Amino acid sequence: MKSKPTVFLLALLFTVVSLSAQNRAPSLYLNYQDDAPGDIIINTLRVASPSPLYTYYCGLLWNSGQDAGGYCGMQEHPAGRNFIYSLWDPITSSDTITADYAHPSTELANFGGEGTGLRSLNFGIGWETDQWYSLVSRAWSTDNKYTYFGYWVFDQHNKTWHHLVTMKYPVPNLKFNTRTSSFIEDWLGNGQQARTVHHQNGWKRKTADNSWLPFDESYFDRVYPDAGTVNYIDNYDGGVIDSAYYFMTSGGTTMPVTNEANVLLHLPVTATEPGFPAGAIENLLLEADNENLKVSWDVVDSLSPQYSYHLRIYDNVQLIGVPLVAFDHIKPHFRNATVDISNLPNNQEYFVRFYTKDIFDQESAAIVAPFVKGTFVGVNRTELGGGISLFPNPVADTLNLLFQEQIQHAEIQIFDMEGRLISQKKIKNTKAVTIPISAPGGLYFLKIRNGSSEKTWRFVKK
Repeated sequence: MKSKPTVFLLALLFTVVSLSAQNRAPSLYLNYQDDAPGDIIINTLRVASPSPLYTYYCGLLWNSGQDAGGYCGMQEHPAGRNFIYSLWDPITSSDTITADYAHPSTELANFGGEGTGLRSLNFGIGWETDQWYSLVSRAWSTDNKYTYFGYWVFDQHNKTWHHLVTMKYPVPNLKFNTRTSSFIEDWLGNGQQARTVHHQNGWKRKTADNSWLPFDESYFDRVYPDAGTVNYIDNYDGGVIDSAYYFMTSGGTTMPVTNEANVLLHLPVTATEPGFPAGAIENLLLEADNENLKVSWDVVDSLSPQYSYHLRIYDNVQLIGVPLVAFDHIKPHFRNATVDISNLPNNQEYFVRFYTKDIFDQESAAIVAPFVKGTFVGVNRTELGGGISLFPNPVADTLNLLFQEQIQHAEIQIFDMEGRLISQKKIKNTKAVTIPISAPGGLYFLKIRNGSSEKTWRFVKK
């Protein structure tokens, strides 16, 4: 039997929690009119300052009540500002959701209260008020067992993409089937403070034809009735500002001077697609033994992130004919691969064409690089202009040149800083040249004489 002091403390705690539960700012929604299944959804958020604690700025909510229901956004959490991505429990499977990839600062856990689905929180990257962040999720299947859901964030201020998580959902061939929503939520009870979020550049890519559907129409709504928001239930507002972005404000002394609930908003959109520039690769490295070709690369973080990577191997620099080896893989977080080349004859030069596709299926510029089985090639390509590229730069022991068009006759010379000729080579009927460089490290000049044309460039020898 509980003592009277214990009963009193429990009653007091219940009273405090009950009052707090009535002090939440009202939850507001933007319900976009994207009536089509899709495989990519995007929204761009800006949290206005000040931002009270315990606020969830959800950018994307999808598939409620279906398989792969989930949401993602930004939270003003007592542990720090985080990016969240969550998928609820499977409906048609008893298997669990796992992570195929997690960013080094992404925390994974089953989340309570709404089931035991998989939740990810990333506090390491952080976000700032009054700055735009684009949130992107893509769904894909590579077999008849799973659907993968990737989550990326683009920091518009720092021009940097981050891949935060890829979740492996135990049901295949799922899409973003429902209309998409955004919401603002006070999950504790500090409705005396107002909070505002802006939304723009929202899209869904339709699976029917890969066309883009903009979030240019949205119902603005408030959760009502809601016992937890009794004291602030009428303190809210929402609408469109300067035909540029949606806004929602909840709590404080806010009044619906712009729009009350259940209003259809219109945001003019003249673009036909999101407009993120295509991804790019750099620093391709090749290492070949008699069995395997090991490939590694980097991507440019300011451009659209990698979705898949593709490799073709030819026995000619013109890349003519059917490739000897073709390799395609969907792994957004991979930056290296091993390709079986055991069937290729030894002591022969081969040419790799390597490229990526980004999360919007835009193809990067390809890098073409030669290799011989049993050698290592580091490719940091420098475009010299006129359809000529040099790699690697800096040069290790071998300088490689690639020409966009086949060269009929040309002479290549390399000079040191004192003007001394250290290497010379005549070429004809080729698009690729390999020149051994045995000179000491330093700065050198490359001269190419092609008929009456003569050009000179500088390069670095390690």
